[in-house]
Amino acid sequence: MSKIFRVLLLSLLAVPAVCIAQIQNLENINLRSMQAIRSDIAQPASPFSVYTPVPERGGYDWSGLPAYIFTEDERISPALVTAIDRTKATLDVALYNLQLDDTIQAMLRARSRGVKVRMIFDYDHVYPKAGKEIQAVIDSGIETRVMKGRGGSGSMHCKYAVFDGTFLQTGSANWSLSAESASFENMMFVADGAIVRGYAANFDWMWQQARPAGNPAAPAVKPGPLPVDPAPSVRFNGALLPNYIFSPRGGTEAAIARAVDAALREVDVAMFSFTSRPIMDALKRAAGRGVVVKLMLYTKSAFPFREEVKGNNIKLRLKSGRVENGLMHNKFTVIDNTLLINGSFNWSETAETINTENTIFTIRPEYVGPYKAEFDKLYTKAYTPK
Repeated sequence: MSKIFRVLLLSLLAVPAVCIAQIQNLENINLRSMQAIRSDIAQPASPFSVYTPVPERGGYDWSGLPAYIFTEDERISPALVTAIDRTKATLDVALYNLQLDDTIQAMLRARSRGVKVRMIFDYDHVYPKAGKEIQAVIDSGIETRVMKGRGGSGSMHCKYAVFDGTFLQTGSANWSLSAESASFENMMFVADGAIVRGYAANFDWMWQQARPAGNPAAPAVKPGPLPVDPAPSVRFNGALLPNYIFSPRGGTEAAIARAVDAALREVDVAMFSFTSRPIMDALKRAAGRGVVVKLMLYTKSAFPFREEVKGNNIKLRLKSGRVENGLMHNKFTVIDNTLLINGSFNWSETAETINTENTIFTIRPEYVGPYKAEFDKLYTKAYTPK
C-alpha cells in the first residue's frame, strides 16, 4: 500500500493511531467488503472506491457489511441481520413499517444477550391495528414506542438504525416485504462518527416524546429543540452543507435548495414524491443557467409542476416498481457527480413541516459513484410522459 494512500485513508476515516496496524493490512481484506465494488456498475477512478473502514478499539465491528444496497440487486435482510447480530450494547431502530421476521428474530437474539433494544414505530402502523410483525415486537417485550409527526399529525417517517452508537443504517427502504421484493429502494450504511452521533441524538429526541406502545393516551413530553449538525462540513462548489439534517422544520428544503443552487453541470433526482415549491424553484434556476436537470419520479406520484418542467428545459421521466404493485421509492439526488443527498425525505411540504424525517449530505465517492450509476441505470429504463 502506498504512503499517499495510507495518509489519505487515515485522514478520511479519522482512525486512531492504535488501528494503523490494521490499516496496513487492508489490502488483504476482501474487495467486496462494504460492497463498493460491483461487477455491474462502473466505479469512479478513486482509491476510496473500496470503502473498508476499521472499527475503533472497543467499537462496533462493521467489517464486511455493505456501504450501500440497491434492492433490485440484493436483499436487505442478510445485511440487517448481520448488523443486528454484531451489536453488543445498544440497538436503536426507528421504522415507519416492519415486515421482515428474520430481523425481529435477530433483535430478540440481541436482547437475550443483554443488548438494550429500543424501537420507535409510526403511530398509524400500530393503531388501530398493527401488522403481525410489529405486533410480535410489541408482544415480545422489546421496549417499543410510537409517535406521529409534529403536533400529533403527520408521520414518524424515518427508516434507520443505530448499532452500538457507532454504526448507522439509513436510506429509503423500510424493513418491509415491498422493499425486499417489489420496489426500487436503497439502503446505506455509515460509520462516520459525527453523523452517527447526530442520528443517535435524533433517536433520543423522538424517544422522549413518543408514547409507549399499548398506551396511546399516555402523556407525551413536549419536544425540545430538534438536533442539528453542530459543525457542517460538506463543502460543495462554494456552498457549506450539513452532514445530516432532520425534520420537522429543520431546514431540509432550504439545504437541498442551496445544494441545487450550487450545481454547475447536472442534477439527477430519483424521488418518490415531489411537491416542494422551494426545491422546484431551485431546479428551475439551475436549468436556467444551463445545468442539466433530470427528474425520475414514481409513475403514480402527485407532481404539480409538469407544465413548469416543460417550459424550463427540465427532463422528466417516470418509473414504476420492480413488479406491478411495487414502487420507485428512492429519495436521493446526485449533483455534479460529486454530492449525494439521501434519506427518508420526500421533496414535499409534509416532509419539511410535519413528518419526522432524516437526510444525509455526502461527497464521499464510495457512495456518490454507485448512486450516480444507480440513477443512470434506472433513468435509462424510465419513460417520458406524454
